Amino acid sequence: MTKTYSGKLLLTGEYFILDGVPGLAVPTRPGQTFTVRRGKPGRLVWRAVDHRGEEWFRGSFYPDSLQLTPAVPNPVHDRLERIFFAADELRPGTYDRITEEGYSVTTELQFDRGWGLGTSSTLIAGVAKWLAVNPYALLEKTFGGSGYDLACATAKGPIVYERAGIEPVVTPVKWKPDWLARTHFVYLNEKQDSREGIRAYRAREVPSSTQESVTALTNALISETLHLRDAQKIVKEHERIVAKTLGLSPVQAARFPDFPGQLKSLGAWGGDFIWALSDAPSDYVEKYFNDRGFGTVLTGGDLLVC
Repeated sequence: MTKTYSGKLLLTGEYFILDGVPGLAVPTRPGQTFTVRRGKPGRLVWRAVDHRGEEWFRGSFYPDSLQLTPAVPNPVHDRLERIFFAADELRPGTYDRITEEGYSVTTELQFDRGWGLGTSSTLIAGVAKWLAVNPYALLEKTFGGSGYDLACATAKGPIVYERAGIEPVVTPVKWKPDWLARTHFVYLNEKQDSREGIRAYRAREVPSSTQESVTALTNALISETLHLRDAQKIVKEHERIVAKTLGLSPVQAARFPDFPGQLKSLGAWGGDFIWALSDAPSDYVEKYFNDRGFGTVLTGGDLLVC
């Protein structure tokens, strides 16, 4: 079995999506390929390969043991162990079956591990499909989170995602404005810890009126007749709301005040990617960020599945 699962970008909703506020999410062209083959009975061998084709993890798992190899602690091995045991809780006997029958599993990333495009969500999607368990239930028992990234892993295009336990509402939307391919996504050279952002969000009282405003902005952005200038206004207001909620400065005001257009933070604020919407030519936008030390500048046309 070989299947590729898409990466993800959440364009609206940010932390509010944790409380059931709908958000616009889009799968990315680069993802992670998950390959399962029958192997030697009595052992499950796992290999993880990065986007350069280099192996960054190899481990083995055996039946009838809660103390698994390696002898030297390995956080990746421990994380996989927890995923297997969580799947076993959802479908008893799963762990013993896969280790006794013997399998060889290889995951191959198509994007840099530091980008935050869905290394964990594509992993959960692959394991859940292979072991025939509910992917959202498996996510709840392992990494946690809203689950929008898991929905993107198997989506064919943009979706509006609403969290609702292990049965979320995932609505495909036809969203491909003519200006989208000319926008850019810029990696800020650092992977942000989303858990820290979530803790900051949870520490604040979020009124229902704020949630309603974010919902309205998502609905406005997915309009098929939306022009770029209108999208910039929507994104600017979205940034203002999130900044006020978290007590932070919008990325444009803090780091790129002279950018000719509008910027929006994505994912955990302060790292990962930002979304740049501008009338300026693509080569100008790319040079603008390159000159400031940001070498990963991808167009929406190259990155998004729309």
